[in-house]
Amino acid sequence: MRFCRFICLACCLSSLALAEKQTETQKALEEAKSEKATTEEASFKKTVRRGPLFDALESALRKNKEILAAQNELMAIHENRVSAASAFRPKASLNAKYQNSTKKERRNKMSDTDINTRQGYEDSMTSYGIGVSQNLFHGFSDVATLKETDLSIKARWYNYEAKKQEVLRNVAILYFAILAKRDEISHLRALLESRQNSKEVADWMYKTGAVKYLDVSQAIAAVSETESKLAKAAAEYVAYCAQFKELSGYEVPQELSVPEKMFDENLTEKQAFEIAKNNNPEIIAATHTLAAAKAAIKKPNPEFMPSVDLSYSFDQARNHSKKTRNHQSDKLHETGNTVALSVTVPLYDGGTARAKRREYIKMATKAAVDKEKAIEDVQTQISSTWASMAAAKQSLLSARKAVEARQLALHDAEEEYKSGVKIISDVLEAQEKLFEAKYMETQAEHDYFASQCRANALIGRMSAKYLKLKESDFSYKEHYQMTKKRF
Repeated sequence: MRFCRFICLACCLSSLALAEKQTETQKALEEAKSEKATTEEASFKKTVRRGPLFDALESALRKNKEILAAQNELMAIHENRVSAASAFRPKASLNAKYQNSTKKERRNKMSDTDINTRQGYEDSMTSYGIGVSQNLFHGFSDVATLKETDLSIKARWYNYEAKKQEVLRNVAILYFAILAKRDEISHLRALLESRQNSKEVADWMYKTGAVKYLDVSQAIAAVSETESKLAKAAAEYVAYCAQFKELSGYEVPQELSVPEKMFDENLTEKQAFEIAKNNNPEIIAATHTLAAAKAAIKKPNPEFMPSVDLSYSFDQARNHSKKTRNHQSDKLHETGNTVALSVTVPLYDGGTARAKRREYIKMATKAAVDKEKAIEDVQTQISSTWASMAAAKQSLLSARKAVEARQLALHDAEEEYKSGVKIISDVLEAQEKLFEAKYMETQAEHDYFASQCRANALIGRMSAKYLKLKESDFSYKEHYQMTKKRF
């Protein structure tokens, strides 16, 4: 009878303990959900305003060395337009010439009137004038050259845009890497604090004789291992900040916020490719390069195509000759105006024009292949990026669920260790698994944001206009309009 009562009492105590444990587990779960909701709310509030990322992107547009170098290169290329347009402008030249010649003669011929005659001549000539020539028609080769130059410059514009979007993409990805590294450091600090608390619990239980010193030594080793990971993560964070400053010219602030929404998550892969065909700067640059190559086919002046040139010159010449022996001198003053219209019809130039034409045709064929390749590359990258983005999003959702589960598992392990059911290694393992779950969540979030930045760059939306960034004062279109008016 007593034995039955004892069993009933034990069952009751066990039920109470289990109910209390479930209550504590539910409380921990509610606290975790509440903490997550608070974090999400805070994150939402941060995304309402434009944060440091956009300041860094604007700074990169003004200070990045690659962008500045591309600007100067583009400004130099604009001068090609002036060179190409010079074929339609008149050519003027001023010439001046002075010539002095002296001649001496000695004759040994004997005659009745002259014995050993010596004579000398001194001539001096001064001339100056001005000439003007104008190209009237060169077989449309000058028109083709000018058109090719304009299209080549426009292709360089979009190469410059591609460089800017590449830099902005790298700045954004590095910013998310810094955010992830900060989160990792925060998780490591929380892990270190938990393991230090576990070490204190192990010390207390060892002093009371509940556990052996093995638990204390394992706790000390876990603390040392976490301190090492924290130091390594801090060093990597410093390196990331240095790269970020070099790339953007912007100091990483003490407080970083999650940026506002930069990408339309509802955009399908097919829609993205259609947008990329009209907005991707590399595809647009390839299109202009192809058009320039087609225009270049007409550059060589074909055989039997006449050339017409008009020229005018004004010349003045003064000639003074003096005969020294008989003191005879002669002065001549000439003034002339010349107007010439020349027409040239080439008959055969050794095949140079036709060879050049064939060369430009092959270059145009290559440009067409390059354009198709650029489109296919973008399509392949879009498919890869969209797959990566979907995988990163799924990993992020899974990691968040894993964090919740690991938090509950750690809470249970700590409580069971205090009650003597589990050993310290179980607690340390639960702490490590919680850190790994949080780390995986951070990495998945970083991968998701990074893939969004790559997707934006692929469809041509990683631009200052789309992101509403304030650019530098340099405008390649305005500079081109200013340059083309020079002569």
